[in-house]
Amino acid sequence: MAQAEFTSSTGFLLARLGAESRRQWARLLAERGLSPHHFGVLMALDRLGETHQQRLTAAIGVDPRNAVPIFDTLEAQRLIARTSDRADRRRRAVTITAAGRATVDELRRTGAALDDDLLAGLTGNQRTTLHRLLLKVYDSTIEAR
Repeated sequence: MAQAEFTSSTGFLLARLGAESRRQWARLLAERGLSPHHFGVLMALDRLGETHQQRLTAAIGVDPRNAVPIFDTLEAQRLIARTSDRADRRRRAVTITAAGRATVDELRRTGAALDDDLLAGLTGNQRTTLHRLLLKVYDSTIEAR
């Protein structure tokens, strides 16, 4: 099949560009000893503040049975802290540490640089339009579920 046949498919283009973006992002995280799940936890905690483990696993879409190793790694790197939940001692409360917040800030900056590289062929207006359109598709498919 000719290249033009592939690139005429919007789905193919989205999948291929998504895979490339994901590859670059995973490499960036791996250089810091992190995975996308680790980053998801840090981002969720940065937004939510202190929360319990169950709410956090739901927020990032990880089965609670698979979350403990994720939390263990982040705690070992001193990016999160876990304590007994004050409201319910059976639950574990999770908070982001100052080092975790600094890591999130650094990853946001580095992620923005990856975005800039990926979108280098577009003008500022084209980037804005692309983002707006992708948000519209996201809202009508992912958020609608």
